[in-house]
Amino acid sequence: MRSRAAAQIEAPGQDSFLDVVCNLVGILIILVMLVAAQAKGSMMAAATAEVAPEKDELADQAKQATSAALAIETSVHELQAKIEREKLELAAREQERNQYQVLVTVAEEKLAEHRQKLTEEERARYDLEQQLTHSRGELARLDAQRSTLTRPAPIVLEHLPTPMARTVFGTEIHFRLQGGRLAYVPWDEMIERMKIDARDHVAKLREVPRAEFSLPVIHGFGARYILRRADLLIETRAGRATQSGVELEKIYFVDAESNLGQPVSQALETGSELRSRLAVMRPETTTVTIWVYPDGFDDFRALKAGLFKLGFLTAARPLPDGQPIGGAPDGSRSAAQ
Repeated sequence: MRSRAAAQIEAPGQDSFLDVVCNLVGILIILVMLVAAQAKGSMMAAATAEVAPEKDELADQAKQATSAALAIETSVHELQAKIEREKLELAAREQERNQYQVLVTVAEEKLAEHRQKLTEEERARYDLEQQLTHSRGELARLDAQRSTLTRPAPIVLEHLPTPMARTVFGTEIHFRLQGGRLAYVPWDEMIERMKIDARDHVAKLREVPRAEFSLPVIHGFGARYILRRADLLIETRAGRATQSGVELEKIYFVDAESNLGQPVSQALETGSELRSRLAVMRPETTTVTIWVYPDGFDDFRALKAGLFKLGFLTAARPLPDGQPIGGAPDGSRSAAQ
C-alpha cells in the first residue's frame, strides 16, 4: 500500500520534468533551424558576391571581343572596297591603253597606205625621214644616258653628331694650327709663370701707368704681358675713396723657335704630341682648344673628326693672319662642340 501511494505521489513531478525537457529540445531544434537558415543565407550571399565580379569581367571581355570583331569587320569591308576601286581603275587604264593601241595601229596603217601611194623617189625620201627621226630619238636617249654616267659624284658632307656649342669650364688644353702644323701651346704653364713674375713688377707701376714684360720660353713659345695701373673706387666708413691697384691688360704668345709642332698628317698618329698629351686626360672633362688661322680650316675639320672618335670635344678659336695667340681679362671663353 505504501509503495503504491509513493508512486502516485511521484508521478506529477516526473511529468513536469518531461515537459521541461521537451520544451528545451523544441527550443534547441528551433535554434538549430535558425542557425542553419542564417548560414545558408550567408553562403548564398557570398556565392552571389563571388559570381558578380566574374560576371562583370566576362561582360567586359565580351564587349571588348565584340568591339574587336566589329573593327576587323570594318577593316575587311574597307579593304574590299579599296580592292574594287583598284580593279575599276585598272580596267579603265586597260581600256585607255587599248584605245591608244588602236590609234597607233590606225596611224601605222594610214602611213603605210600613204607610203604605197608615193613614187619610188618619194618613198625613199620618206623612209630616210623616218630613219632620221628614229635616229634623233635614239641620239637624245644616248645623250641623256651619257649625262647621267658622266655626272660628277655628289660631294659627301660628313656630319659629326656633336652637341650644341657650350662654354668651356673644365680642363682645357691648347694647340695652334698654322701652316699645316699643329703645335702645343703652353697656356696654363705660361699663365702660372706670369702670376709669379708679375709680383716682382708691381712696384714699377707706381712710376709708370703701364708696362710690358717678357716671360721665359716654354715648349718653343715665349710670351709678353702688359700690366697697367688702375684706380678703383671703394666704399669706406667715411664714404667713397680711390685706391690704386694693378691689373692685367693682356698676354700674348710669340714664337721662340721656327716650325713649331708636327705636321697635321701626323698629329693623330700613335705617339704624336697630341696623342701623348691627351693620353693622360679624361675625355669627358677635357676640351681641346685649337687656335686656327685661315690656312688651317680644312685641317681643323679633319682634326675635329679624329678627336671626336677619341671622345674629346673641340673648341675653335679663329685668328686672322698676323694676330698672335693671347687673352685678356675681358676676353671670351672657348665654346666647345
